[in-house]
Amino acid sequence: MNVFRYVAESNPNGAVQIINSFGYDVTSTSDLGKSLSELVAEVGEPAFKKVIDNHPDKDVILELYASENTKDKDKECDCDSCRSKRMINDHLQYLNVTGSGKFADEKSSNSSTNTHLLANQTNVILVVSALFIATALILKK
Repeated sequence: MNVFRYVAESNPNGAVQIINSFGYDVTSTSDLGKSLSELVAEVGEPAFKKVIDNHPDKDVILELYASENTKDKDKECDCDSCRSKRMINDHLQYLNVTGSGKFADEKSSNSSTNTHLLANQTNVILVVSALFIATALILKK
């Protein structure tokens, strides 16, 4: 049994609503699973997301395959061990151990934008001062 047939058999009204939401009419409710698979083949990812959203076992699957990061966040407490792990992770970004290529002060896009603005202003000042000195030298002769 494929996913489309399973979703259609567990919730036929939901399957009909999914098909209707994309502007198609259901002519026969005998094989809604095939209709759902044809809809996904025609429309693509948006239809597939709606079908999977209506999967009856979605919550169980998400709980079973939840990433380890979300499970670890629930387990963290304020003990010395957890605090030291958080401190180590906070300090690793300064050493660029992760290889992300960002420095500590470039974490937010706002500071990155400020850095570029300052560099541009400095370049303009240098060019204007060079022009001023060149003009002064030409006028002196």
